[in-house]
Amino acid sequence: MIEHLDDILKSDLLERYIQGEASQDERQKVEFLCVEHRSIRDRLLSLESKKESINIDRKKLSSPKTGQCIIKNISGQNITDTSSTHQKALPRYRWTYLAPASIAALVTWGFMNTQVSDYKKEIVEQSAEMADLRRDYDKVNQIYAYISHGGTMPYILGGPTSTSENQVIIYWNPSLQKSMLRVIELPSIRANESFQLWADVDGEMLSLGTFDAGLAINDAIPVDYVDRATSLNITIEPKGGSDHPTLSTLTASQTM
Repeated sequence: MIEHLDDILKSDLLERYIQGEASQDERQKVEFLCVEHRSIRDRLLSLESKKESINIDRKKLSSPKTGQCIIKNISGQNITDTSSTHQKALPRYRWTYLAPASIAALVTWGFMNTQVSDYKKEIVEQSAEMADLRRDYDKVNQIYAYISHGGTMPYILGGPTSTSENQVIIYWNPSLQKSMLRVIELPSIRANESFQLWADVDGEMLSLGTFDAGLAINDAIPVDYVDRATSLNITIEPKGGSDHPTLSTLTASQTM
């Protein structure tokens, strides 16, 4: 686009537009560019200013009084003042009506159009932010409603040793058949590992799925629910989870 504007500025298109010699398509092109690009507006204003100056000088030189004075001074003759004689006006081209007030209008319109576009963009961005805030608000309300539900029981899963700082809260609700998990503290794991939640049901460890500890630190996240669980346990398993728990990597547990 910069090269295109440079070509326009270097050509005689703007001069021909000022002189009223541009075609209809060329005039439309120039008027569009005038609105969109300040460099075009500045050049048009400069050319119009020069044109007006030249016209003023020409009027001074071609006025009847000026001509008579010149002739009188040369020949010493008295020549009748014909300044009141009606002369046919020269054609006025499109640009004459546009400049200079219309240029200002175009510049103002371009500025206002840009401002409106900026405002619209800002409104869209603010609307998106409000939508995100609304979703976050609704999510927090849903989590709070679940946690404060009369049938929700919190279970704190601690580390396998008394000195372990591992701690996870499971919000368990048999009446809603629903559970959620919130991480307080868990060890770091490698990229090819996952935390997996297990429930002991009738002596069998059933998987309740893997979870992202990073997400569970910020908010309580939903996890699978099973009936008749007597304990909840968390182990570190290969990425994607295992069919059976690796007891040597037991990280947190709690009887129910």
